[in-house]
Amino acid sequence: MERNAVLVVKGLCKYFGGIKAINNIDLELFEKEIIGIVGDNGAGKSTLIKTISGLYERNAGGIYINDERVEIHSPNDARRHGVETVYQEQGLIPIFSASSNLFLGRERLRNNMFGRFLKFVDDKYMQKETGELLHKLGISLRDVNSEVYNLSGGERQTIVIGRPVYWGGKILIFDEPTNNLGVKQERKVLDLIKKLRDDFHVSIMIISHNIAHIFELVDRIVVLRNGEKVGERVKRETNANEIVSMITGVGA
Repeated sequence: MERNAVLVVKGLCKYFGGIKAINNIDLELFEKEIIGIVGDNGAGKSTLIKTISGLYERNAGGIYINDERVEIHSPNDARRHGVETVYQEQGLIPIFSASSNLFLGRERLRNNMFGRFLKFVDDKYMQKETGELLHKLGISLRDVNSEVYNLSGGERQTIVIGRPVYWGGKILIFDEPTNNLGVKQERKVLDLIKKLRDDFHVSIMIISHNIAHIFELVDRIVVLRNGEKVGERVKRETNANEIVSMITGVGA
């Protein structure tokens, strides 16, 4: 069965002066697929996702979404094309509620004179939408009106993950999604990422140093070393020892 590539990167390069942070990277992400991007510190993982997501301007190469070459010069450009990057608790305001954080920067105004002229936000609508989204994601918060600082790390991360899904993200990039979480919280986040692929038809790219999590989640693994792609493996056709060897260059 032929698969559709939702994201294709061809010859992507990003240089900082004379340093080639990423050099001539090719990769594909298919519909309803999870791929893992692995490598040691300085391998180019973060530079790769920041270039795809518009935080960095690429020096060369092309980015294609659904077979169309796109110009991504900012995170807003990426979002317009359905690409969202999810960082650990990135962009959450602790004293705001879950619903206020979900709609942060895109608040819904009341559909009356108070909204049109005085810019009053529609808190009830935002709370209702937040509750429905979390229910669809299989998440139960004690109170969507509670300030985020009262929530566990795992609960906060579910809000971070749910936000791009609500706003129409179809290609999600996760940067260390389980970093600094406890075992139970890690399990919730891992299960949620699987649910996004299986139930929401989202395609996902994950950076993680946790090889066990990579092997649990992904379909394919892309290995970077010194800014270059040194290999790619289908998960079921490889093992952790081979991936570690490719990462380090020892015994590869």
